[in-house]
Amino acid sequence: MLKAIAGKIMSTFKSNGGTGVADFVKNNKFNTAIAAYSGYSGYKDAKEEGASTAGAVVKGAAEAAIGLLGWEAYLAYFAATELPGMAINGVDALDKYRRRLAKEGSNQAFVNAQFNDTQQTYTMRQRGMAIAQRSQYNMKQAMLGNEAKYMYR
Repeated sequence: MLKAIAGKIMSTFKSNGGTGVADFVKNNKFNTAIAAYSGYSGYKDAKEEGASTAGAVVKGAAEAAIGLLGWEAYLAYFAATELPGMAINGVDALDKYRRRLAKEGSNQAFVNAQFNDTQQTYTMRQRGMAIAQRSQYNMKQAMLGNEAKYMYR
């Protein structure tokens, strides 16, 4: 691939009369601007990702060379390098959204509740259940002790 890119750049120089880089830059200002920006951007991105200086220079030079081929080649390169990652991120976001909708729409009580079950909350629930059971027991005791009152009115 690099050989093909180098060959394309050299044929572009030769088609300009073989006068060299200065005439190429003068005749192709837009491509040169794209190349300069993409080379700098590639170098900066590689350094931010933790690449060595030599590795960052190589990446910047490769992106600058692709920029010299024209904006069509640069867009094709960008699509080939960035679109797979963007597609994966999109699928991941859709899957998270699908799981959230499935969780919200399952029509079960407390399906969206996120209980933080600690020793204190467990104890509080147990005390609440004990109070409810005592209340039910007290009501039964009151009824049983006063059957005659309810039966003979």
